Amino acid sequence: MSAKIRPFWLMMSVLLANGLVFATTPVITVISPKDNSTSTSPVNFKATATSAECSKGLSAIRVYSAPRVSAYTIAGGDLNVYLNLNAGTYNATIVAWDNCGGTAAVNTTVTASGEKKIGGFLYTVNSAYDYGNQNENNVAGFSIVASNGALAPLLQGPVNTNIFPQSVASDKGGYRLYVGDWQSGDVFPYFIDRSNGSLTPVPGAPFAVNRSVTAVAVHPSGDFIYAAASEQASGDGITAFQLQSDGSLKEIPGSPFPTQIGPQGMVLDPSGNYLYVADYSNFIEAFQINRSTGALTEAPGSPYLISIPAVCNAGPGATVDPADILNVSGTWIYTPDAFIGYISGWSISSTNGSLTPISGSPWIDQTGCSQNPYSGGPAPHSLAVDGTGKFLYVNSGNYTAGISIYSIASDGVLTYVKTTGSNSGCATPIRTDATGNYLYTGGCDAGVPGNGYASMVGYSINHITGDITPLATSPFVYVSGTNAVIDSFAVTP
Repeated sequence: MSAKIRPFWLMMSVLLANGLVFATTPVITVISPKDNSTSTSPVNFKATATSAECSKGLSAIRVYSAPRVSAYTIAGGDLNVYLNLNAGTYNATIVAWDNCGGTAAVNTTVTASGEKKIGGFLYTVNSAYDYGNQNENNVAGFSIVASNGALAPLLQGPVNTNIFPQSVASDKGGYRLYVGDWQSGDVFPYFIDRSNGSLTPVPGAPFAVNRSVTAVAVHPSGDFIYAAASEQASGDGITAFQLQSDGSLKEIPGSPFPTQIGPQGMVLDPSGNYLYVADYSNFIEAFQINRSTGALTEAPGSPYLISIPAVCNAGPGATVDPADILNVSGTWIYTPDAFIGYISGWSISSTNGSLTPISGSPWIDQTGCSQNPYSGGPAPHSLAVDGTGKFLYVNSGNYTAGISIYSIASDGVLTYVKTTGSNSGCATPIRTDATGNYLYTGGCDAGVPGNGYASMVGYSINHITGDITPLATSPFVYVSGTNAVIDSFAVTP
């Protein structure tokens, strides 16, 4: 049943500002929360809006948690979002706009009491640097609803970072977050409040790398933090820090450790003994880690060349652009080779961390040999694995290409299963939650006000077939009315 539309401050201000009563009037149906109900936080706000008199449909729908407090906005007429609310009673308002100038509003009172089980936190690093705005740079956080994978924006709201945050990682326990900045060349650490996900800069932050930071990785012990320092030139390498008792970082002796040109993806082995680096210059490097000091020593046979299939007809100096690197159970390494449309894989030596190509590698991703992520090819960009370790998920730099699903055999061989969805990726990572039950990546034009790239999309994973199903609450909008776009994100337990 449609809730009664009541006059209130917002409706009056809109009408007075325009000097008229609109010819079209949307109708809002509130599904939850019911008026005068009690709910645990995050509270699920779910509503639909229609406008029979407007053939152009609905423009947007918004939740105000209190008068003039805009909590969430999404394009179109369907609202389904979880909102973190402090304990108390809220006189919330849901407002809808159609594309003919009509506006409607419905009030609903809800009391927030207690908290739903949290399934971890997800943090996006966002920047408008590419749009010429150096003031829109931040970290935005969500709590994960354990029962359904939904994302609820944190009450703290976006937290400022430096000029161009481009990479992010957390420690294994989810107590600290590390943001790498491409423009200012530093690492910005934050403490994570495990009760509500809020962030606090650590003493002395940020910490200089003195080179563009393209990736950040944290040792399983939490004691060492590694930053890929890249100017696409000689002198590139890995800057290594040791965690201090107050949360600050101190560069370790011998750092930075040299790499090939263009380190841009890093992953640590679950054992904490090895670090693997994907270079823009078509190499993977394996480093052995000194568990006492955090120092790096290159493993035997490293670096390893990522081969380009002859069928791709790549010329001299061609790069495969491996923007990500995935370690599966300390047994296999995979890279998405965007500029040739393939996925490469290696088995890991349990003796010294060295790598050996897996039989059949590299595997073609969809059409393969894309050469250019903007030319319509698949351009595999990032990788994730489900909680069983049986399925590999690949998103794309080309947002129309969808997410590819592969099964992983006992010997690490990949078999293509299917490609599903679209408008997913936007050259952002693809990651699972700590349980491996839910999959997240950046949303592209997914019903988002503004530039269309300010959202996350989420899926549930079928561990038997590998299929993914969009979450009912997806997409999740994190910023409204801004040019900032997601550069990367991290998921904590």
